[in-house]
Amino acid sequence: MPLTDGPLPRAPGRDVHADMKPAISQVNDATSEPVAPPDAMVKAVTAWVNQLGRTLKTCRLYDANNPTVLRFRDELATALVKLLDQHGDFSLRFSADDVLLEGVSLYPARSREDNLALPFYRDGIRGVTFSTGIAEREVESLLEAVLQVTGPNTGQDDLVTLMWEAQLAHVDIDYVPAEGEFGNSVSEMAEGESLLPWPQGEPEKQSLEGEPANETDAAAAAAGEGRSDDWATGELTAEIEAGFAELEALAGEQVPRFLADYQTEHSVSAATTALAIMRACLTTGVVQDDRDEIARFVPRLLRMSIAQGAWLESRDAMQLLEGIDSDEWSPTGIVQELLQPISVSAAVERIDQQEPTAVADFLAFARGMGDPAVDFLNLVLAESQQRRNRRVIAEAIADICRGNPERLAPFLTDRRWYVVRNIVHILGWIGGDAIVGLLQVAMRHPEPRVRQETIAALGQVDPKLARPLLLKALEGADTRMFCAVLHQLSGERHGPTARLVLGYMLDPGFETRAAEEKRAIYSALGATGGDDVVPEVEAELLRGNWFSRGQEIHRQSLARVIARIGTPQSRMVLERGATSKRAPVRQACELALMGMTERE
Repeated sequence: MPLTDGPLPRAPGRDVHADMKPAISQVNDATSEPVAPPDAMVKAVTAWVNQLGRTLKTCRLYDANNPTVLRFRDELATALVKLLDQHGDFSLRFSADDVLLEGVSLYPARSREDNLALPFYRDGIRGVTFSTGIAEREVESLLEAVLQVTGPNTGQDDLVTLMWEAQLAHVDIDYVPAEGEFGNSVSEMAEGESLLPWPQGEPEKQSLEGEPANETDAAAAAAGEGRSDDWATGELTAEIEAGFAELEALAGEQVPRFLADYQTEHSVSAATTALAIMRACLTTGVVQDDRDEIARFVPRLLRMSIAQGAWLESRDAMQLLEGIDSDEWSPTGIVQELLQPISVSAAVERIDQQEPTAVADFLAFARGMGDPAVDFLNLVLAESQQRRNRRVIAEAIADICRGNPERLAPFLTDRRWYVVRNIVHILGWIGGDAIVGLLQVAMRHPEPRVRQETIAALGQVDPKLARPLLLKALEGADTRMFCAVLHQLSGERHGPTARLVLGYMLDPGFETRAAEEKRAIYSALGATGGDDVVPEVEAELLRGNWFSRGQEIHRQSLARVIARIGTPQSRMVLERGATSKRAPVRQACELALMGMTERE
């Protein structure tokens, strides 16, 4: 679409301006003093023109079926009908950068993108008059026409043609005629006169009889020679045909090769090409000014690669910067950019949509950052929505911090409980005695899921160091926490722990505990106890009424506890119980002895 006034394009097979409907007229060159409209009308028309501008912006931003777009379109048509009913017909004039009402500025252009008058002005429309009785269809058609000539897929028709085809009965336009640019119409031109001058020879050298103008031309004509662009139909074409035949013979091989080379060339990203050029430049005899210029340019490649999720290129750019001795870039500044929330969110959005190989490239890029990689990866881990990505990122953090788990301490105070749980999980992977202090902090977290993860992580610590934390966690623990702690305490035999668990079992409230807690107590007592608790367990086994059927499960569990202790004394207790005259005791001891024999 031309940006300046000029001939308007014509619809196929139709002279747009010749059979334009009468409502479309040429711009009147006569100058007249404009009459100032009332203030109320100026305000009303200004409000509607601004509403038109907002509606065009909304239509370009959203899909046509978006509820916001539909609402804006309906309100625009309704507002125009109401405006015409209240104030009557009005005319808008268009300059290159403003919409006018009788000389009053309504919508001056704020920028090149926000120039409402430009689509009308560049297509030759200098004024539009809206008449009372306009229909909603006409407003819709006008809006669609403006959107079409200002959108990315503009056709061959200009705005005048589109409005003419829409048959807008209540919209009149003033336009610049197609022949206006030449100063006169074609009919007024002299006969034989051409719109464009055609190059001709010098008058004194031309022959009136059509003969050669000079001796040189005559000699060339006599010799049968013509100009270089002449073609004699009688010349032989064998050589040309042979050339075409050779091309046809080679096409089968060369065309696929060309396509393969084309694909290979275009498969390399612009960032990769630019980085290769920069790296090659550094191997030449560059001076410091050249290094400074490269150091200012490469960070742009780094940002572009990160935005595109091209982690290999991002890593190459970072390595290239590290090899440039220049004050024009700072690793601290780049790291601070990467740690900004908008950068983290963009990285997470990319990697959550990428394949595992690309995620591995991302981790390699992050590792290249050095110590700040811990902060960057933890921020990415906190926002990632892909479970498989969260696992590999957590594993990478554990690997980086394996020799220095204290590096994760700041994240244990994060306000987001799931971030703290992630850190505790990573500490469990790291293991070792160095994480005990960090887990002690996590054990005081108000979120039960964090404390639950802490109990699991304590399983990777020396039992002597983990036991005090586990025993303290039993205070006021719910069923799930209680069972998890007893499971961790069952790692080795320990007399004080066994006495504590035995106290839970002998407590009068033991019968009211949940079934899961009872099973955890039995299991922990058998795993931690020794001969020092066997007599009390035997007494509990023999306690109770002979005819109490509710004690049978309890007796069988006690017999299994004694069998799990597995000492000679515990075997003697089971053998003695197997000879008891009380059938429940005898049966429980016999079953326990059978299981003990099978394990041996």
